[in-house]
Amino acid sequence: MLKFTAGRVVAAAATAFGLVIAAQGTAAAAPKAIEATFGGYGEWNPDPYDGIPGDSIRACDTTADGWGIEVKIDIGRNGTWDRIANTRGHNSPYCSPWKSGNIKEGTPVSIQVANVNGGVTYPKGSLLLSHA
Repeated sequence: MLKFTAGRVVAAAATAFGLVIAAQGTAAAAPKAIEATFGGYGEWNPDPYDGIPGDSIRACDTTADGWGIEVKIDIGRNGTWDRIANTRGHNSPYCSPWKSGNIKEGTPVSIQVANVNGGVTYPKGSLLLSHA
């Protein structure tokens, strides 16, 4: 009976190992959209996907209402905005280019999306806590 049980344990372990290896190849996901309060959204892309660089952000303005979209990332969640993408100076609809740069895997990040108009930031916005 021990041989039969040991064989099942080995088979289960081999199956689990195979699933882990298979899942690693399919881990990449599409960028995560983060809604602004109104008129647009930001995107966070932690891993390269379909030609989009990893560890990148961009801002997308979808409504011609005089307000733009700004996306900021705080790498390490230390209170300093390290990268900013915005739609200032562009007519809607418009998405900014991706702003990217390598971030060590597992590093905690905060991504903030806000509506902006000139030097004014709408007082409400969205915040996403994630990891690189």
